[in-house]
Amino acid sequence: MVALASSPPRVSAAASRGRWTWSVAALAVLLLGLVLRLALGGGGVGDRSAVVMTVLLAVAAWFATWLLAGPRAALVVTLILVALLDLAALPVRNTAGYDDLEALYQTDQVLSAQLAVPGGASANQGGLAVTLLAQPFFAAGQPRFGLADEVNGTPLQWACAFPRGIQRIALPLPVGLASGTQGTADVRLHLTGAPDHTSEYLVVFASSRQGGPVVSLEPIGALDPSVTRCALA
Repeated sequence: MVALASSPPRVSAAASRGRWTWSVAALAVLLLGLVLRLALGGGGVGDRSAVVMTVLLAVAAWFATWLLAGPRAALVVTLILVALLDLAALPVRNTAGYDDLEALYQTDQVLSAQLAVPGGASANQGGLAVTLLAQPFFAAGQPRFGLADEVNGTPLQWACAFPRGIQRIALPLPVGLASGTQGTADVRLHLTGAPDHTSEYLVVFASSRQGGPVVSLEPIGALDPSVTRCALA
């Protein structure tokens, strides 16, 4: 007796090409998502770490779905996963504008910054002010410390009447001190008086996007009325 054995079914060439097409499409989606992720984040250390995480998660999800449901479903899963991770990189609306802080409680602590000098008629006519986002802490009345600065090597001091809470503080500059410089001004801010690290100190807020403290040079005429304005001493 002769037994006829049927040969195992073979995958057609068209089906094989289809699988490769879906797989290549999934790879293209991943590469496009990585480019968008770097463009949205700016390419910092955290963004590069997020790219590595995206690659690992996308490859694992694609492979698992490819085994269980086929290459077409794997493409869909890869597209959804990469899109969600890219959406997570979008800037959050209505943020506080800072993500770090530094406490100044000694007179020898110096906060240094290179600030862009604004131009225009408002800056030349009304003068400029160094503004910083900060929060003074003090027990009662007013703190025993003040603010001093060196702007392009010129020493300055201010007297401030601080309210409580987080606030923008404006330190007006003598007219023409910074407006005549080209490009940037060198600012070195520190405390004066008798600060105390336990009860009287100044917290200055910083932003990783700005690369340091939330400090800037702004025309005095453009300042918001809620800004705490100090007076040159």
